[in-house]
Amino acid sequence: MSRSKCIIWPALMAVAAVATPAEVAASEAPVPPVVPGCAQLSGLQIAASQIGISSGSAIVTSATSGTVMTPQGEKRHYCLVLGEIAARTSGASPIRFRVNLPAAWNSRSLQMGGGGFNGLLTDGLGPARDQPASIATPLARGYVTIGTDSGHQLKSADDPEVARFALNDEMFRNFAFEAYKKVADVAAVLIETHYGRAAKYRFFLGGSEGGREALTMAQRYPGNFEGIVSVVPVINWTGLFTTFYNFGAVQRNGLGSINAAKVRLIADHVNATCDALDGIADGVVTNYLACPAKMELRKLRCPDGKDLGDTCLSDGQLATLRTVYEPTPIPVETPNGITSYPPRLFGSEIAPGPDGLARWVSTGTPPTETGSDARGVVYGWNYARFVIARDPSFDVRTYDPKNFETRIKAVADLMDSTNPDLSGFYKRGGKLILRENAGDFAQSPLVGMHYFESVVAKMGKSTVNRFMRFYVSPASAHSGRASSLTTGVAVPTSHDLLEDIDKWVSEGTPPKDMLIQVRESEGPAFKVEAARPMCRYPLYPHYVGGDATAATSYRCRKSGN
Repeated sequence: MSRSKCIIWPALMAVAAVATPAEVAASEAPVPPVVPGCAQLSGLQIAASQIGISSGSAIVTSATSGTVMTPQGEKRHYCLVLGEIAARTSGASPIRFRVNLPAAWNSRSLQMGGGGFNGLLTDGLGPARDQPASIATPLARGYVTIGTDSGHQLKSADDPEVARFALNDEMFRNFAFEAYKKVADVAAVLIETHYGRAAKYRFFLGGSEGGREALTMAQRYPGNFEGIVSVVPVINWTGLFTTFYNFGAVQRNGLGSINAAKVRLIADHVNATCDALDGIADGVVTNYLACPAKMELRKLRCPDGKDLGDTCLSDGQLATLRTVYEPTPIPVETPNGITSYPPRLFGSEIAPGPDGLARWVSTGTPPTETGSDARGVVYGWNYARFVIARDPSFDVRTYDPKNFETRIKAVADLMDSTNPDLSGFYKRGGKLILRENAGDFAQSPLVGMHYFESVVAKMGKSTVNRFMRFYVSPASAHSGRASSLTTGVAVPTSHDLLEDIDKWVSEGTPPKDMLIQVRESEGPAFKVEAARPMCRYPLYPHYVGGDATAATSYRCRKSGN
């Protein structure tokens, strides 16, 4: 053994003697300091009895030190904890989780929701939904951040069979609601183990599928979080996926597809009709509730309904648009007496991201039932094949919901999060902020409006005012972003709702009726280039004169006022 050392040691010295400048620099680079107690979490086991619902046990598979940066270039240290919650039945995947434990903890935790059909581990390193770039991420601000893949694993969110996991009962139930509760309880154990005390305030924040998860926690597990932020939530899940299926079905004959030129035709018609309803012609449809009554898409119809090119719409293309802009009947009555899905609103047919009609409804060519279709079409055939028919070889062209009413009802009972009774959450002192984006084509912003109105009808306006705020961001697409159709300039859409919910929970200060959204220059200056209000529903920001890039030039008004 000692002889081997004698042979190796000179060789190592020789290599070091001829090290390149890059190698020397790398060797002198600062090593992230070890977060005290971090490594000791590796291998920690959490018994199933420590999780508040029926569950397998959990184990921490690794715990390592890491760093994140603030927008101003300051370094923050944290402990990166990865682990799994064991499945309870044969064939089910474990629930993977990630918990980031900051060295400088603010005594708060933030569980961050997923997106789409999940299947990818939310890492908790990014910003809160729609927050300005000048603000540090939640982890860099000192929040413990928590994420999960909801109990199944995908290689990519663009996997053409993104819903295959739904063939397994346990995995689908985890996706529906159980995974988020299990991970919340496991994270609570990790927090108390690492810091020696529980989080003082616990928050959940998510958008889209993550927004559904957020409202699901308020409805099903009201004791887990003090503050919840739900953005563009897909809570009428059954209705939404009925529309997604219809997007594809109406285009299959090749007559209903809408190409980019025709999307522009539609967007220009919407803009000409509705742009100035908010007091300023700026290429942005802001008076989102007034626009639908003004719109007549049939004015764009080609003579005799035949496709005569990019200057008009055929009857087939108008049929596709009806699946977007008109209510969609749901084959069965879903929880809370819901029987239809509301239309999308007009505006942002062309949106940054890319988003809008081309992203969600039509690529301009007939659907092929592959991952190359518009995202809504892909989701629709995944829903029919894997969620409802539960048959990987099922021909989605033959799908008739009348043949699957029992299964559709069972799925709705699991997935739809439309329960207006939030009394359990309210009585615990919970606070809730809901945001919808009026230019959303992934899902209808009217869903959030209808849900808010149902909560008010159930609990009374005065009670709802004590614990819930609802805002609508005009023109914002599903991603949150927006731009002027006529100039292409980005519209101010960023606002930090995490700070709002934190102050409401920790200080008792409710968010204002008018929040300020900003557009910032790129760092490091992060200069505010423009600002607009985001108003409490049902108000919208109406331009009253002055600098159009200043929030003071707008007032929150009702449509028609």
